[in-house]
Amino acid sequence: MTHVHLPLTPEWVLWPQPWVWALLLLLVLPGLWVLWLRSRRRPVLRYSDLAALRSAGGARTGRLRLILPVLRMAALAGLIVAVARPQRPDESSRVYAEGIAIQMVVDISGSMEDTDLSPSGRRMSRLDVVKEVFRRFVEGDGELPGRPNDLIGMIRFALYPDSVCPLTLDHATLLDVLNETQLIVWRDQYGQVYGQRDENLTAIGDALALAVGRLRELKRTSGSGQQYTVTSRVVILLTDGENNAGQIDPIEAGELAATYGIKVYGILAGTGERRGPFRTPVDDRELRHIAEVTGGRYFHAHDHASLKEVYREIDALERTRTEERRFVHWGELARPWLVVAFICLGLQTLLDATWLRKIP
Repeated sequence: MTHVHLPLTPEWVLWPQPWVWALLLLLVLPGLWVLWLRSRRRPVLRYSDLAALRSAGGARTGRLRLILPVLRMAALAGLIVAVARPQRPDESSRVYAEGIAIQMVVDISGSMEDTDLSPSGRRMSRLDVVKEVFRRFVEGDGELPGRPNDLIGMIRFALYPDSVCPLTLDHATLLDVLNETQLIVWRDQYGQVYGQRDENLTAIGDALALAVGRLRELKRTSGSGQQYTVTSRVVILLTDGENNAGQIDPIEAGELAATYGIKVYGILAGTGERRGPFRTPVDDRELRHIAEVTGGRYFHAHDHASLKEVYREIDALERTRTEERRFVHWGELARPWLVVAFICLGLQTLLDATWLRKIP
């Protein structure tokens, strides 16, 4: 059914049957009838003196009888407008998303304090650079579109993995947790990092196994106005070193992820492990193997720009499909007009039969 907006009516009122307004021409008929029955065409009796009639008090009642045709025309107008069915649209929508659950696994061991990923003109730790790019990946910027429809969670790890944010569509909370994430570094009284304390070790296998546990049973979730079906489960594992702690071997954790159909994107951050004035390459064979067996990819980010490019590639590989269905509920506005019409008609009938009646 096609709805149109008529001039001189509110913008929020639409009419499915505007042709009915043509019936308002019926309101002109009483006026034409009066013109046709004007006094010179009607038979009249002429009296030399009307004082007797005036003294009977009929003049005032006769003038008030003009209310009756007005009430009839008002009732007819109300019925015509009601038949035209004025309606008010009430649009609503429901979002259906077939999307991605992304578990971010971030290394916060002491070696992430190194500054080799710093952008030009700024001195930042590896972790600070990771946090900045991660925030842009989630929120979006001029280069990255953002992930508003994805479930994203966060696990940070050194010796022990810690699930600090569950998989959620509430990305504001996720980013608050990200902002509060700090390095675990042991220093002496002079501010120098020392020793191989437990918190400076890296348990990659344990962290990956925890991420798989958070993702493996996830299939569907729902929120206000949204139905969300998980079609892809992904781990983005970022570290700057090799596995040197933990109870689970990274290769075994990768095979566990592959068993549950979870892809792992492994990112090695930095230019190597600092040993005095030198840097030694990091053995990345485990990360490469994990990415291969799970159907993901391996990346090596040497600096700030290459880390952004890594997240841009992951963003292009893993996209969410959303569908929004809109519904329109038409609210009927004819009832008030029907009420007015019946009130006018009832009042006209009552007055015509009582106070404003005429003697036949």
